[in-house]
Amino acid sequence: MKRLSAAASALLLFGTISAGADTIGGEISAGGWNHDPSGWIEYPTGSDRIDLDDDLNLDTRSELYLKAKIEHPIPVLPNIRLGFTKNRSSGDGTISKTFSFGGVSFAASEKVHTETKLDTYDATFYYEIVDTGVDLDLGLTARYIDGYAELKSLTTGRTESTEFTGVFPMLYANARVPLPLTGLSVGAEGSYVTYDGSTLYDLQADVRYTFAMGLGIEAGYRAQKIKLDDVENTSTDIDIEGLFIGAVWDF
Repeated sequence: MKRLSAAASALLLFGTISAGADTIGGEISAGGWNHDPSGWIEYPTGSDRIDLDDDLNLDTRSELYLKAKIEHPIPVLPNIRLGFTKNRSSGDGTISKTFSFGGVSFAASEKVHTETKLDTYDATFYYEIVDTGVDLDLGLTARYIDGYAELKSLTTGRTESTEFTGVFPMLYANARVPLPLTGLSVGAEGSYVTYDGSTLYDLQADVRYTFAMGLGIEAGYRAQKIKLDDVENTSTDIDIEGLFIGAVWDF
């Protein structure tokens, strides 16, 4: 009897684990984002504002984005979303005004080459508020920004650069609505925070088409704002916007 009871308990435990494993799922997506940066940067804070378009002539690029979600059946623990977006740009041009960057003066009519980086790394902890075909997720994101800007005068050879990094907590929301009998769904996702003179947001809207086995494609529009007030002696107000397209696996 004891052996039978132990065997039944083992079968019950295995069945519980198996049932839980069946409810573990997630989503992986990867693609390219064709973005165009605009706005300004100051280094050090309080010095000349340098326009990314008019002064530095930054280019439009297509860059990589990656996202992964893991969802589990334990109600009290949040689900996890990880994300990475590569934001790089460069520019060449003859500047039309004299400005100072990092204490180095760049004079009007100099030819200047610029390299910039605003990579973002996200760790999001969220709960599924609605999961009935229509999905609604709410949570918190910790965003790490890895920023860099370098200006080099091709006329004089002078070079100056700044690095600025930080972790910023942001509110997170995600919604997706399927369109019946089409394989299509529409979604919106975003993170936002504003405090102490800084404002960050990352918003996107997309249309997704799902094939068999959870595989699909997505396309949409994404907009980021990175307004930083004196982060490591650097201030920015930068908007990065553009269309994206990628592949998705919902498992």
